[in-house]
Parts: sequence; structure tokens; C-alpha cells
Amino acid sequence: MKTSTICLVGVVLAAAIGIGARAETTLDVSGQVRVRTEYDARSFDTAATARTFALMRTRVNVDATLDSNAHAFVQFQDSRTLGGADQFGNWQSGTTSDGKNVDLHQAYIQLDRIWVDGFGAKVGRFEFFLGNQRVFSPGGWGNVGRSWEGGLGWYQGNGFKLTGIGLKAQEENFEDFNGDFDVYGLHLKLDKAGIELFGLYELNMDTLGTFLDEDIKVADPDDHIMDRWSFGLYALRKFQHFDLEVNGVYQTGKVIDSSVQIDLQAFLFTGEVGYNFEGESKARFSAGIDYASGDDNLMDTDYKGYDNLYYSSHQFRGYMDYFVASEPAGLMDLLARGRINLHPDWTANADFHYFATAQNYVDPADDSKTSSLGMELDVTVSTVSIAGVKAVFGGSVFLPDEAFVRYRLDDPNSTESDPTFWSYGQLIIDF
Repeated sequence: MKTSTICLVGVVLAAAIGIGARAETTLDVSGQVRVRTEYDARSFDTAATARTFALMRTRVNVDATLDSNAHAFVQFQDSRTLGGADQFGNWQSGTTSDGKNVDLHQAYIQLDRIWVDGFGAKVGRFEFFLGNQRVFSPGGWGNVGRSWEGGLGWYQGNGFKLTGIGLKAQEENFEDFNGDFDVYGLHLKLDKAGIELFGLYELNMDTLGTFLDEDIKVADPDDHIMDRWSFGLYALRKFQHFDLEVNGVYQTGKVIDSSVQIDLQAFLFTGEVGYNFEGESKARFSAGIDYASGDDNLMDTDYKGYDNLYYSSHQFRGYMDYFVASEPAGLMDLLARGRINLHPDWTANADFHYFATAQNYVDPADDSKTSSLGMELDVTVSTVSIAGVKAVFGGSVFLPDEAFVRYRLDDPNSTESDPTFWSYGQLIIDF
């Protein structure tokens, strides 16, 4: 990161960032370029061919800080497949077409102190996460990532921080009713206890009305799509060489499906215990479970399948990303992880997952019920041995259950259970 102090004329500063004249501005400019190649042979269809492609994500950050308190942060981003087309379908590489692909990934105003110590706020477009990102995540592995638009307000006290959350998922400017989708919440972080508590309320006021023409929508304003509450905690505790990480979430509320009200009762539990070895290798071994509840009867008006909300599956449910969605049958992931420094500049990681559904699913072959899905092994090696660059290389293999292959292919006659593969190489430069 490069930092320079720039004295600006008050009128120019006010026009540039719109928050009033200040005597001094500190301008920080930073960024990242990330290039990743992938070999994708994850299809269970033996007739499918493996794919190879490369992705590039470029970010440039500008953070203007006024009087060590007010921040105007802007993050420009370009995300593309090398050799691919832009959003208009025009090929970009080797042509004179303009991809118009740069967007504002983040752009917000943040006030560290509002009148008195402890109170702060952020408003605009920004990344947001809770705990270890199992519930809310910016999705950093993805080539675009997730940003929210809205605001946060907080009070930082002695050993705790209380944050109010207001996020706008969808703004619908219908004249006859409110069709917005909003997310509200409270988050409490207790520093000494290593615990975070939160409550989230998702209100989707869109309705099940029908369009009489392009502009007129008739609906019952009380018949909106979703009122969902999620109450949870995240805890990280360390005991000498051991560490314990836990997530717990309970969901309740209602959704409307085909004009029928469905009552929600679902939960998530994750737990992981790790042991950190002494020595230069900084080796670590851990074991845990990720359990999302499933529904045992899709014909009634109670739904017990946990919705994964706004997490990033890649870092939790295996690098091959077979289990991204929130499935009605839920998911149980029994996992073991290992890490070791092979050299001061080289680190190796290995993750093993055993996947099963929380509730049985139907095998298309004979309509029998099973819960087994398969096993996955992910191995990665990262290095900073090349000056200025972080390089990461990884490979994964998935050993599927035959019933799961039949379910995914919707083919009751399939007997395939061959392993599938995926690998990648990634270069990252931060500046």
C-alpha cells in the first residue's frame, strides 16, 4: 500500500466526496490482481468433456480519510474469463471492442466517530460478513464476490461492539404496494468471551399477484413472500494448543409457496476442534461437523430445511462445490483438516469430507431411501517464495455414491461411481 498526504482546497474536497470541507486528507491507494486457471472434470456424465479456463479479477481501492475520522472508500473491480465475452456477448481478447466491464464493487462513507467516542456508521455499497463467514460472507473465492447496499451503525464499548444492520436486497418502486426485500439485524461481539450473537430478519414484501399488463400488478399486500428470522451465535475459544469453533443458527418465520403459507423451523450447527503443534512446521489438525437440518415431509406446511443464507460454500463444504445450494434434505458434512509448513515459504493443506443428507433422499433406481452422497479430498499447496507474489496450487477428487450420481443425473439406470476431479493454480499480487 502506498500512502500520501494531500492538502486539498475545501471547496474541491467538498465537491469530490460530498461530506464537507476538511483541513487534511490522507489518500491510500491499494489493489489486487488475481489470476486463476481451473481444470474442471466434475461432471458425473462420462460423455462430458473436462473444461479448462482462466479467470482474472482486478481490484483498485481508494480510501480518502479526513481528519482521521471520515472515510470515503471506493473499490473498482473488473472480473472476466480470459478469452471470454463481455456482458453484451462481444469477444474481448484481441479485438477493439470495449468490454465496459469495470464496476463499483464497494463505495461507501464510513464515520469512525459520530459526536462521541464509540459511535460509528457506514453507508453505501460494501462487503459484509459475520463470524467465520458461515452465515454471511463476501464470497472472496468467487471471481466477483458479494456486496450489499445499505447501512451499518455501531457502538464500540469496553470489550464489546453492538452493530445495527440494514441491508437493501431489492428495491421495487411499485406504485400500488411495497415490493422491497430488506434484511435487518443486530450483532453483538463480546471480545473477551470470543462470542458473537446475532439476530437477522429478512422481509420480502413482494407478493404473488399477477401482472395484468406491463405496469399493473394486482396483489394482496399481506400475501408477501417471506418473513424469516435467524438467531445465532458464533464462538471461537482457544485453550493452550487447542481451539474450538462453533456456529449455531435457528430459523423461524414463514414463506409463501404457491399461495400456501409454509412455517419455518430449521437449524444449523457446526463445530470444529483443532490442535496446534509446536515447532517451526506450525502443523495443525482438526475435526468437525457441519450439519444443516433437512425436511422429512415435503407434503405438509412445516418446512425444516435450513437455508444457508448468504454464506460461501467453497471454504466450508469442499472445494469442488457440489453442495452450494440449500437442499430440502439438508446436509451433514463430517470433516478432517490438516496443515503443515513444509518450509518457511511453503504451506500444505489437506481437507477430507464425508457427505450425507440430514434426511434421506430417494434413489431413482428403485425408489429406496438413502442418505449417502460421497467423499471428497482437497489438497492445496501455497508459497510466497516468488518475491511479491502468492501462488496457490490445488487438486480435489470426489468419490460419489451410485445413488447420488443417479439423483444428480436424473437417470435411474446409471451405475456410475467413478471419481471426479478438479484442480487449479492461482497467482495473487497485492499492492
